[in-house]
Amino acid sequence: MRPFAAAVSARGVSTTAAAVLLGMVLAGPAHADPMSTSPEQAYDQGEVPNPRALGMGGALNALGVSTTALSLNPANMALARVYHLEALAAYSPEAKRQTYGLAVVDSVLNSSHVAGGLEGTWSEFDPSGIHRTWTDLRGGVAVPLGQYLSLGATIRWLRVNQDLGVGPFGTSYASDGGNGPLFNGVTFDAGATVSVLDGLRIAVVGHNLTNPGTALAPIVGAAGVGYFTPTFAIEGDGSLDFTTWGKARGRLMAGGELFLADRYALRAGWRYDAGTKINSPSLGFGYIDPNWSIELGIRRDIISEHAETLGSLSLRYFYDAAGASPPEQNQQLLQ
Repeated sequence: MRPFAAAVSARGVSTTAAAVLLGMVLAGPAHADPMSTSPEQAYDQGEVPNPRALGMGGALNALGVSTTALSLNPANMALARVYHLEALAAYSPEAKRQTYGLAVVDSVLNSSHVAGGLEGTWSEFDPSGIHRTWTDLRGGVAVPLGQYLSLGATIRWLRVNQDLGVGPFGTSYASDGGNGPLFNGVTFDAGATVSVLDGLRIAVVGHNLTNPGTALAPIVGAAGVGYFTPTFAIEGDGSLDFTTWGKARGRLMAGGELFLADRYALRAGWRYDAGTKINSPSLGFGYIDPNWSIELGIRRDIISEHAETLGSLSLRYFYDAAGASPPEQNQQLLQ
């Protein structure tokens, strides 16, 4: 078992890149002007902007294990033997959005084959305008049923606040939602993933299944089909948002990943959102060591009057109770 200090002793270049991006986040013009995007774009269904998912156009409901599974499909936590710790930060200059989070997933340090994880994020957008902030805490479990099926669920506590007196009618319930938080409640997600063939997975997942009745925690159903090998992964997903727009509006997502030299991941993806009617290509990069990783994802809206750019950076530490994983297992660490 390696101590954390040894695991990150050779991370010089990666640490510099992380410091530069985080410096941009903290020093950027977040408070200079109101945001130039719509609230729906900035809030983005309250999704956690994980860098790997961001780089693949959001298409990771079938293949996204580890910490990604906590916010996308909790069933996938049981599909890889990992103990991962992750810290992430995300920033959008147009939405004046910032997100910071921590997550941990464990499917190694127990003998029951039950995987579990915890994740917490804090976000804000438009601090010079409506200034919406939200805290999102999740705890999830997953269990494999034989070799082909995995089931999982996540309990989510969400609290959303927004400044008073910034709507068109001043301080009022119609424009601000009252004196308390816009939303403060508990809901849950549930998912299932089937491993049809070696490397081929099909997944279905539902989000906010208690039906909170608000676009801050919309009911969303999603499905995905993905295929991976030690050198590449591809996936296509679709989802339906039943709350935000008053009727069901869908998203189509597709992405791919190429794994080079047992260390480097190159990603690209595309998302079309029928609610905002926006196309969004994305790119991502990851450096994956047997003990740690640094990953970056960037998405940019196109063909839009109010285009948004969103970037996300994460640092992950891989604890391996049995010793360092061999290079051929790094594809699992990526997920």
